[in-house]
Amino acid sequence: MVAILLLSTLAAAVDARAGEFESGFGFDISVPDTWLVLTRNEAAAKAEIFLDEAGSSELAAIPLAVRRKVYERIRAGELEIFYRRESSSGSFIDNVNVLVQPGQRPSTPEDVAQICAMLPGEFSRVFGRPISMDVCEIRERIRQRALYLQFDGAIRGTTTLQYQIHRDERATLILTATVSTEGLPRMMSEFEAMIASIRLH
Repeated sequence: MVAILLLSTLAAAVDARAGEFESGFGFDISVPDTWLVLTRNEAAAKAEIFLDEAGSSELAAIPLAVRRKVYERIRAGELEIFYRRESSSGSFIDNVNVLVQPGQRPSTPEDVAQICAMLPGEFSRVFGRPISMDVCEIRERIRQRALYLQFDGAIRGTTTLQYQIHRDERATLILTATVSTEGLPRMMSEFEAMIASIRLH
């Protein structure tokens, strides 16, 4: 798994909208009015920004292999992105990305314990620096058991929150929020409200 990041260059590049949003991944969600939404097609049109380091020291700090993976998924129309209208911390903009991944999220206590033990090392390898896992647990959300993760973001000074929700027998819906660390309390409240509003088709 990779925590996908949105930077201000992409946020400024596309017209978008928030409110009640019907996702192309088969669910409805309420996005706060202070946020904007990029559909899969809108994000795909600007995917090359993730490979351009000019003008963004934060983007340059993310390993190229990670940025290439993000680029490929966005170009393939595999991500929807929500982002806050204004940055509260330099050029970083709080964001939520949505994707569907084949397979099932871990369900048994043994599965959860195994993945929670493995993820910090995997994230550290991918991001090229030590990554701490603050929370890794099963929570009850939208009338089902969902895996919740909270860990250091790929960019220093950020935190990533993630829910993995059962979509159907073949796929898991993954919602990943990345926030500047000082904005974490606000993001936790907004992200939980977004998750609670999800209505699967």
